[in-house]
Amino acid sequence: MLIRIYRLDENSHKTLMAELHVDALRLMLVAEDREENTRRRGRVWAAGAVPFFAQELLKTIQTRQPRERQNLQATNVAMSAWLHDSIYVGVTPEQFVRSDLNFVLLPDGAVECERVMKVASE
Repeated sequence: MLIRIYRLDENSHKTLMAELHVDALRLMLVAEDREENTRRRGRVWAAGAVPFFAQELLKTIQTRQPRERQNLQATNVAMSAWLHDSIYVGVTPEQFVRSDLNFVLLPDGAVECERVMKVASE
């Protein structure tokens, strides 16, 4: 799975900040231990975790932290998206594995998340 993080400036200019790869199957397995907690905390909390981790990922990129740290934050944001989308939106494991995630950080600090289905190669 490819994670792309963009920053949108005040003039609506979108800049790609980074592309990172995460293992979608692995993160779904790790997320199993967090599913109960996510359900207990509820939909609003789960939705809020996505922009939080997207902002953390952007911080690691902007401060040029080691690639290991960036990969960890990419996994965290992808896992938070998976937990939210699988529990509250109905995204299946098959759909999630076949998609990439784009995160756009808006000037006001909000984050848009878009799941993009991969095109099947021939």
